[in-house]
Amino acid sequence: MTESYERLNLIQRAAKRMGTPLPPETRAPDTAEKTVQRHNHAADDSVVAPPRADIAAPAGAEVGAPSRPAVQQPAQSQMGEGVSHPVHLNLSRLRHAQIATPDNVSSTTYNEFRAIKRRLLPMARGAAGNALVNNLFMVTSALPGEGKTFTAMNLAISLAAERNLHVVLIDGDVVRSSLDSYFEGSNNRGLTDLLNGRCQQISDVMHRCIEVPNLRVIFAGKHDAGSPELLASRRMAEICEDLSSRYTDRIIIIDAPPVLAAAEPTALAMHMHHLVMVVAAQQASRHHVEDALSRVASCRSIMMLFNKSPHWRHTPAASYYYYYRKDTDGASA
Repeated sequence: MTESYERLNLIQRAAKRMGTPLPPETRAPDTAEKTVQRHNHAADDSVVAPPRADIAAPAGAEVGAPSRPAVQQPAQSQMGEGVSHPVHLNLSRLRHAQIATPDNVSSTTYNEFRAIKRRLLPMARGAAGNALVNNLFMVTSALPGEGKTFTAMNLAISLAAERNLHVVLIDGDVVRSSLDSYFEGSNNRGLTDLLNGRCQQISDVMHRCIEVPNLRVIFAGKHDAGSPELLASRRMAEICEDLSSRYTDRIIIIDAPPVLAAAEPTALAMHMHHLVMVVAAQQASRHHVEDALSRVASCRSIMMLFNKSPHWRHTPAASYYYYYRKDTDGASA
């Protein structure tokens, strides 16, 4: 290889890495999640889904066409949001999991996801302007333990730092939910309660994050034997559409179960505008990844995020934001 990993940017590194066969399934060191890579595949023409979008397009370019016309903020929704229940970030838990926190914006993880979100934002906007009309994102993986929840949390926190942009983070892994461990003060209501009718309004299950004002969270809710089937129900499709169309300044991120461990991601994929497939180094084999991608092919915009590569932990630009922040902390407005 004529060019070292340290000299490559995120997208170039992913292209080089994904150009070789994935290693056999083994455990990998726990390092920060990294790169987004576009995966081209044949979509099911019978499924109505948004057009393909190229992750490698310039950040300022308009990518793809909206799956529905851009709309102004409606006066009211079928399921009104009302007043959300407040929750706090569990900062010690986040730091232990090496997830970016709003009080440490100079961390390597925070800066890596800054770069990743710049690739995702143009894909969510419609061709006519800045309205977020392709705003449903699902984060998943082929196998458990590859870092999908890590990715969903970091993306949500990073995107919610944008001005005039709001994020709804949903725990769609109702069997093995974990998002609630990163927050404190939940009212114990969540997605399953909304799906089975125990709660009627989105406001009953919506939680607003105190430390990240633009972030809302819907936890998994009470688990019962029929919870997985609820994610494949018509009610779930209606909730996704309602959240997507309610405001044009909102991105919805669903942390879904691993594709090869549950059937729900296959059902959810057809309702998504975009899908992020997390692939952990030395964990999922090429066969696992290809099988997982084939099961969610009804989503026509699929990206791959390569995770846990020990070679990418330190980059030449890792300290850039630290020095920038240090230089500007004492500057007057």
